[in-house]
Amino acid sequence: MQLKLDIKKRAGDFLLNIDLEVSSARTGILGPSGAGKSMTLKCLAGIEKPDSGFIRLGDRVLFDSEKKINLKPQHRNIGYLFQSYALFPTMNVEENIAAGLKGKKDYIRETTHSMIKKFRLEGLEKRLPGELSGGQQQRTALARIMAYSPEIILLDEPLSSLDSYLRAELMEELKELLADYEGLSIMVSHDAKELGSFSEELIVMDKGLVVEKGDTEEIFSHPKSQTAALLTGSRSGNRSIGGEMTTGQENEFTHFDEKGNAVMVDVGGKDITRRTAVAEGRIRLSGEAMSAVLGRKVKKGDVLGVATVAGIMGAKRTPDLIPLCHILNLNNVSLEFETDETSCSIKAVCTVSCDGRTGVEMEALTGVSTALLTVYDMCKAIDKAMVIENIHLVSKTGGKNDLKAAVTE
Repeated sequence: MQLKLDIKKRAGDFLLNIDLEVSSARTGILGPSGAGKSMTLKCLAGIEKPDSGFIRLGDRVLFDSEKKINLKPQHRNIGYLFQSYALFPTMNVEENIAAGLKGKKDYIRETTHSMIKKFRLEGLEKRLPGELSGGQQQRTALARIMAYSPEIILLDEPLSSLDSYLRAELMEELKELLADYEGLSIMVSHDAKELGSFSEELIVMDKGLVVEKGDTEEIFSHPKSQTAALLTGSRSGNRSIGGEMTTGQENEFTHFDEKGNAVMVDVGGKDITRRTAVAEGRIRLSGEAMSAVLGRKVKKGDVLGVATVAGIMGAKRTPDLIPLCHILNLNNVSLEFETDETSCSIKAVCTVSCDGRTGVEMEALTGVSTALLTVYDMCKAIDKAMVIENIHLVSKTGGKNDLKAAVTE
C-alpha cells in the first residue's frame, strides 16, 4: 500500500505545501508546534479540504482538485485516533466499538466481541469512558477504529497529555496492538523520543514544508536539516541556527562558532555522569492574593497544586522551548514552594537530575519560571501588580564546573 499526496492548504498566514509518498508500515511526522502536522492528517482524513493538489491511496483517489474529487471522511476508509480519543461519553465500551459498524446485527455483535477480545477489554464492556484508565481508553478507541478494517490509521499525538511514565508504557502497548496491522500507521508528534520508538520512517516538517524524510535511525544519527538536528537532539555534530552546518570546536563548551552563529554543542565525547541542578525564584503578591492562594479560594483552582504540575511539565519540555537545549532523559524532577505570609511572597525551588553528558541547569530554571508564571496567571484577576524576581541557579553538580551558590535575597 502506498500513499501519495501533493497538496496546498492556506489557513490565514500559514501555508501547508507538502509533496510526499508514504509506504512504510509505521511512519512518524515530527515537527515543532505550528509546523502543519495535524493539518496534514486532517487533509488526509477529509476533515480539512486542501486548496489544490491530490491525495491517492493505492489505486484510489481520495482528493483531486482538478478532477473535483473529494471523498467524504466516511468513504476514505481511514481511521483517526485523536489526542482525546474522542470516545462517546454516554456510550459504554461495547457501544463505542460498535458505533462505526454497519451491517446485520449478528455481524456487528461478532465483530464487536472480536475487538473486545483482541484489545483485552473483557470485563469492561459496560463501562463508560470516564470509568476507564488512560490505557483502557486508548485500547477502546483503537478497537473502534480497527473494527472497520481501515487502510490507514492516523495517530494525532495520542499520548501528549500523559505523564512520561504512562506515555512510555502506552507507547509499547500501542506498538504491540498494531504489530499485526497490515495497513499504514502514521503518527504525528513534536516528541522526538516518542517517534523514535514508534516509526520506521520519519518525516520532519517545519513551517508547512517537509524538510527531511528517510529512515528514522538515519535521521536521528545523521540529520541533514537544521530542524531535524534541533528536534532530535542529535550529537553527531554542531548545528548552526543561522542555517549552515558547522563543525565548531568539539572540546570547547560554547554556543557560538567562529562566525558568530549559534550552534548546538556536540557533547558526544563527554562522560556520562549524574547531573543535578537546583534553581529557585520568587513571586511577590498583594495580601489579598496571598490570602486567596493559601486559603485555596482562587477561582481557577488550587494555585500551588496546578503550578507544581506546570513547573514539572515545563522542566521536562525545556528542549521544546529552548532550541539549543539537548533532549535528555530526566531521572527526577521535583518542585516545591515556600510561602512567606509576612512578605506576601512565594518561593519556588526546582530540582532536576539525569544521567547524561550535559547539564540540567536550563531544565531547573525553566521549571521555576513556568511554575511562577502559572501562579501569576491564576492570580492575575486578583492582583495585576505581582512581581516575579530573582530567578537563578542555586547549584549544579556532575559537570566540568560545579556550582554551589549562596544567594542572599
